[in-house]
Amino acid sequence: MYWIRWFFKELWWYLTYEHYGRRRLRPATWGLLFTLPLLAAFYLLALGLGQRSALPGERPAPTLPPLTKTAIFAAVTATAQAPTRTPAPRCPEDPRLWQLVPLQGTLRDPKTGQPIQLPKPPQRIDPPCVYEGLARDLAHTLVPNPDVPAPSVEDKVLSVPWFWAPGMEVPTIRLAPERRSVFEIGYDAQGKRIDALYLPYTAIATGDPDFPVLVYVYEDRPQAAWTRNRQEGREEDLWIRIQLQGGEVRRSVAGVVYDAKARRWVRIAYKLPLPPRDIHAAPAGSAEDLAKLFGLPLWRRSELLARFGLEEIFPETINPSTVKPIGTLIISPEGAEARR
Repeated sequence: MYWIRWFFKELWWYLTYEHYGRRRLRPATWGLLFTLPLLAAFYLLALGLGQRSALPGERPAPTLPPLTKTAIFAAVTATAQAPTRTPAPRCPEDPRLWQLVPLQGTLRDPKTGQPIQLPKPPQRIDPPCVYEGLARDLAHTLVPNPDVPAPSVEDKVLSVPWFWAPGMEVPTIRLAPERRSVFEIGYDAQGKRIDALYLPYTAIATGDPDFPVLVYVYEDRPQAAWTRNRQEGREEDLWIRIQLQGGEVRRSVAGVVYDAKARRWVRIAYKLPLPPRDIHAAPAGSAEDLAKLFGLPLWRRSELLARFGLEEIFPETINPSTVKPIGTLIISPEGAEARR
């Protein structure tokens, strides 16, 4: 009698689990209770069919071996568990899993219509989902954000190629990753805030393990007439008058580098001397044309701020007659020249 009580006690503990001092049936046990009648019915049906099909004088058809406790629980668990969806793969944050793909397309001179030979074709990052992280981190550099940390490696200076120098030569320039502390906005001649466009034009490998990938980003301000400059810790904003010559768009070639340790994009600052044509005039609609030609993303400032829950810090309109600029910046396709 003892072994019978011991057997049922062990079976009960196997079929239940402890829950706040009380024993509850396991999910597999509930499945077993619903599955056992079906197994028994199939067993009896198979046995009856085997006996009916056996010819006189022949041995009856072999019957199924008795079900073991392990087999029963394996069958119940397999039927009770619902299939789960395979989660979608995350966008790789390790730059070693990225590829830089040269882009194909023909650029033409807007005046002559002749093809323009580029010193090096622009490149995009593959997979394209990487640009979503770039958009997020770029948006956080447009307005003051105390949550944005400094680069993981400070006082780093990178030497990288520069593609906007006159002629076919590609010189080398120097830049440094930095935490954004200066914020700018553009206004047109009527004093309306310009909704700037951002185009991640080309990506390059820097060869530096801390900041392995650099993306040059076009920041375009159509019909720019004023630049308002706000710096953290400064009480008054600085104003600069803009004169566009030979183009309708003020284009600055900004840059962001990927911080491999922090897994985020960081703005850069150019070291002196500034690279040639880091600010220059461009034709109207050229950013849209480039985005279509190469299949690159194109973002508006207002879209970036809204998408990532950031608020604009600059007013929508100003009164130009009240502005006191510190100087004038004359911008042409060849570059920018400051005058007081």
